[in-house]
Amino acid sequence: MATYRSGETTVRIEQIEPAASDTQPALILLHGSGGAVGYWAARFGPALAALGIGLYAPHYFDKTGTGRATAEMILDGRHFPAWLTAIEDAVAYAATRPSVDPKRIAVLGVSLGGYLAVALATQNPTVRAAIELSGGLPPGWEHQLRSSMPPILILHGADDTVVPVTEAYKLERLLTEKGAPHEIEIFAGETHWFSQAAQPRLLMRCASFLSGLL
Repeated sequence: MATYRSGETTVRIEQIEPAASDTQPALILLHGSGGAVGYWAARFGPALAALGIGLYAPHYFDKTGTGRATAEMILDGRHFPAWLTAIEDAVAYAATRPSVDPKRIAVLGVSLGGYLAVALATQNPTVRAAIELSGGLPPGWEHQLRSSMPPILILHGADDTVVPVTEAYKLERLLTEKGAPHEIEIFAGETHWFSQAAQPRLLMRCASFLSGLL
């Protein structure tokens, strides 16, 4: 497994790099509170590779020695800045890869990773697009939204009982108020993790969104 440095910390990173003779786009994939990096890399990696997009999934919990983020840990925000720093450094790492076009890097975050993806999009000019899946806007970040942000795709299950779909609608409303480019799709009958049956549609929606931006 590859690693990169984030300050004094060594952070592991899963990477799937398509074979190509020229540089390709890259997607930074952010796991949720369970830290299931491999699960989400396996779910998105092959489809992205087929599209010629490299996948980089940092174990950003390494920054704080976290195995699994508890609800209390997430609510008090104690590690959010450190995790975001580790993700910023993952973007910088991906940009140095020989197969990556540093001007074509996007981010996709799941659940907790979705909140971090939106936060990253507010402050990292390297990011060309962001997809947040089953997440939302971090509390207190409303003032960080602006019209010049990269486009954001909001994806959420209508029956999500972990992160309510109201979080998706709240983010949509705030982005609209700021004049920030965004798209939203709510999946009827889907819960927080999305079903296997919904995966092809989910992947196609992500691919369609990214194809015009990367």
